[in-house]
Amino acid sequence: MSLDQETVARVLGVDVPPLPGPVVAVTHDSRAVVPGGAFVAINGFTSRGADFVPQALERGAILIVAEEAIDGAPTAVVPSDRVALAALATELAGHPSYDLTVYGVTGTNGKTTSSYVLHAILSAAYGEAATGLMTTAEIIVGSDHQVAVRTTGEAPVVQANLARMRDGGVQHVVLETSSHGIHLHRVDGTRYAAALFTNLTRDHLDLHGTMEEYYRTKRKLFEWTQGPKLSNADDEWGARLAGEIEGTLTFGVSTGADYRIERERRDGTGTVFDLVTPGHGTVSLRIPLLGDYNVHNVAGAAGIALEMGMSPDVLTRAVRDMAQVPGRFERVPAAVERGFEVVVDYAHTDIGLRAVLEVAREVAGDGRLLCVYGAAGARDRDKRPKMGAVASELADVAIITTDDAYHEDPQEIADEVMAGADPSNTRIVLDRRAAIDAALHDAQRGDVVVVAGKGHERVQHLADGDVPFHDVTVVTELLTGR
Repeated sequence: MSLDQETVARVLGVDVPPLPGPVVAVTHDSRAVVPGGAFVAINGFTSRGADFVPQALERGAILIVAEEAIDGAPTAVVPSDRVALAALATELAGHPSYDLTVYGVTGTNGKTTSSYVLHAILSAAYGEAATGLMTTAEIIVGSDHQVAVRTTGEAPVVQANLARMRDGGVQHVVLETSSHGIHLHRVDGTRYAAALFTNLTRDHLDLHGTMEEYYRTKRKLFEWTQGPKLSNADDEWGARLAGEIEGTLTFGVSTGADYRIERERRDGTGTVFDLVTPGHGTVSLRIPLLGDYNVHNVAGAAGIALEMGMSPDVLTRAVRDMAQVPGRFERVPAAVERGFEVVVDYAHTDIGLRAVLEVAREVAGDGRLLCVYGAAGARDRDKRPKMGAVASELADVAIITTDDAYHEDPQEIADEVMAGADPSNTRIVLDRRAAIDAALHDAQRGDVVVVAGKGHERVQHLADGDVPFHDVTVVTELLTGR
């Protein structure tokens, strides 16, 4: 699809300089500009978009979109560069969400697992070919799986993937919608048919500043959604959301929850619980996941599915047969034959780490719990000692290592984590591979090793540049190499 001058002016709402031809694409990355494309000069956190205009023009851009006029460039000056990027991307893609049923999932913890659960439920009901998924871990279009770059991609990526799904026959799409995605206008132009809120805990305050602003950003998803909306009644922010947004139903163990969790109990390698529903009575569910937080993740996704018209029988079968979620309490098979468990999880906050370690402690039983973890650089520093305290409290052996350090010194980050830890059961091993190897070497029959922080991610961001690193792969290599 392409846009003529009149359409571009209408979409942007500003005057547009004369164009030599139609706009055929839009991007904010000067390296991705194609002849006949528009380049939106976004001012990022560490760079100015205007600095990349010469490269964009060299590659064939016929229009520059920016918040200020740029000398020597055919510029459309707009109030917001990111709003303009989303508007052009949506128009070029043909507003694909209007031809799809899009389910938005947001929250601090659990949104990826909830997204996978909801996708599994929809796939069971409508078939794999008719379902799509965009999450932190990957993008799924029917049977095609691709590794995702970030939780919610930039607007051209979101709209292009929605268009690819629409054109490929997909009807139902689960879109993990992060606060970054909302705040930075990455999902502008997307019509949501249903929305799910998991919880809100301290995270991303480097972007939002306060928990109140973080919450208000998340709440926008519910303000946009006209269809079913479910929020976690057991989370104080979730309960508040339900009270503020008309038509929002709730889920949880709270007495007044519309979808109430009852009789939760562990059953072998999974969990069984009853979901008391407002329209289908009590539905008994068995899931191949452990932990209260995963029961909540499934309950929320199940509530959305039922509200959208799914039958309880299809729901029951779908959650029983769903697969592991990448990097979310993901068990590494290579450890089992050695008599212990290794679990890889994305937990990267003190709240997330506590939730995972509490479940791992239960799995360990009389065995020991070992934890390899770290804190990311260029992020909220206040959570670092809190993570150290949680790991020392719940693990028998804790090893602090390097997560994504970005531009920070890994040793300084580790020292800040160690400030909250107990030195009697904690040590620092900065090299992540060496830290994992040390934990595996220490592990004995019946123990559980948790490798936390990066989960599904396949790259480690360091000051000297990005390096390939995937925790599950590294654990498998270390175990099979012995």
